[in-house]
Amino acid sequence: MALKVNPFVLGMLRENGYIVYDDAEEPVSGMRQAVVIDPGAQADKLIEACRNELHVKPVAILLTHGHFDHVMAVDELRKEYGIDAYILDKEIEVVSDPVKNLSERFESKFILDGLKTVSDGEVLSLIGHDFKVIATPGHTIGGCCYYVEDSKILFSGDTLFCESYGKYSFPTGSLRQIVDSVAVKLMALPDDVTVFPGHEQPTTIGHERIYNICNVIYKKNKEREEGKI
Repeated sequence: MALKVNPFVLGMLRENGYIVYDDAEEPVSGMRQAVVIDPGAQADKLIEACRNELHVKPVAILLTHGHFDHVMAVDELRKEYGIDAYILDKEIEVVSDPVKNLSERFESKFILDGLKTVSDGEVLSLIGHDFKVIATPGHTIGGCCYYVEDSKILFSGDTLFCESYGKYSFPTGSLRQIVDSVAVKLMALPDDVTVFPGHEQPTTIGHERIYNICNVIYKKNKEREEGKI
C-alpha cells in the first residue's frame, strides 16, 4: 500500500499543508480516512477538499512545528472532525507563545493548546501506515519530521528544503542543531525517500545528499572539532 499525498499551498507565507490517504483503502460510506499535516491556514479550503474533492475524513493532524503559518487551521479542523492534533513534546513552548510562534510579528497574537504530544522515535499508526517521529531541532527547539517507511515518504516541515534548510534565527532556533538534524538524522534515510517540505517543491534524500549545504557545514564543523582545519 502507498500513500497518496495531496499538497495545498496555504496562507500568506505560502506554507505547504498536506492531506494524506491510502488510495488502496476501501472507502466507508464513500469516504477514506486521511491524515492532515501542517494545516497552516484556510481551514475552509481544506474541509472543502476533503469533502468534495478527495472524499476523505481526517482522523488526525500531525504538526512538524509550532510556527503560526503551520498551525492556524488546527482548531477549525479539530472542531469539524472531532480529532486530535499531535506535536513534539518540546514544541509546546513554541506553539503556546505568540513571540516564539511568530504570530505576534505577522498576525494578531495566537496560541494553540490542547495538543497531544509525541516523542522522538515514537510511531503513530494511522490510516494503515506507521508515521515515525524524528526530532529535528534547529528551526525551532521541538521541530520534527514524520517518516513513513513503507511508502518512502518524509514530511520535513521547515527543517529540510530542496538544497537548503529552515531559517534558524527565530526564537529557539540553532544553526548547529539544524545542520546536525539534516546531515545526521535525515541523511541516514534511503536515497529514494521523497521529501515533502513545509514550503516550496518536493525533493529526495538522494538529491539532498549531493546538493544540500548542510552536509558541507557539518563536515567543516567536524574537521574543526578534530583540529584538521
